[in-house]
Amino acid sequence: MPTDEQTQSSKQEFQYGRSIIEYELRYEARRNLAITVRPDKSVLVRAPLGSDITDIKTKLVKRGEWILKQINYFDKFHPIQPPRQYVSGETHYYLGRQYRLRIRKGSDESVRLSGKFFIVTTRNPEDSDQVKLLMLDWYAPHGQAIFDQRIRKMAPEILGVGYESLEIEYGLMKTRWGSCAPNRKIKVNIELIKSPLPCIDYVIIHELSHLLFPNHDKKFYRLLDKVLPDWRERKERLEQFGLNEC
Repeated sequence: MPTDEQTQSSKQEFQYGRSIIEYELRYEARRNLAITVRPDKSVLVRAPLGSDITDIKTKLVKRGEWILKQINYFDKFHPIQPPRQYVSGETHYYLGRQYRLRIRKGSDESVRLSGKFFIVTTRNPEDSDQVKLLMLDWYAPHGQAIFDQRIRKMAPEILGVGYESLEIEYGLMKTRWGSCAPNRKIKVNIELIKSPLPCIDYVIIHELSHLLFPNHDKKFYRLLDKVLPDWRERKERLEQFGLNEC
């Protein structure tokens, strides 16, 4: 999904039937209106710069049935896992599996997997911010290694070009698992490493496919169906993780 420069943001609402639907409106340097319903059931609307609010709401009303359908779909998975507190005993994901967190006091600031546990060693076990930082520092290189491996395998199959011709960036993203730009730049959310490998492959294939077909049109979905026939099941599984598994 192509990335755009955000310029303005505000909270809005519109009425569809008897429902009042709240949404976040962002004006961006883009051509078309984009509507996203997030796993937490919030709605994000990205509109071209200079778009009239009346025209935006008219388009939202036309998509009202779809928006409510998506909200009801995500409602099946609620309550979504609350934000992590980074204390001993809670669970954290890695490649779709849950591991219980054990925090120990020690001079070695480190994280390691041992059986069914994440073992975190730190000078101050009560400092949840430090524990979170250590966990992120552990996830980042492990995620990058796996993402690189999957992209190296899939890029030639989908694009006919090697990994080296792509610009890959990894980081934290609040609302997306991944994004892409026309200059063959792909960004992957490090949080994706918490999901199962089939879901990781789905996101990578999704973004690689966008380099050929930027829009969610028939050509794009035809390619997805060809390369990954079960992508819908993988997408649904991924959505159950939400974007607050951190």
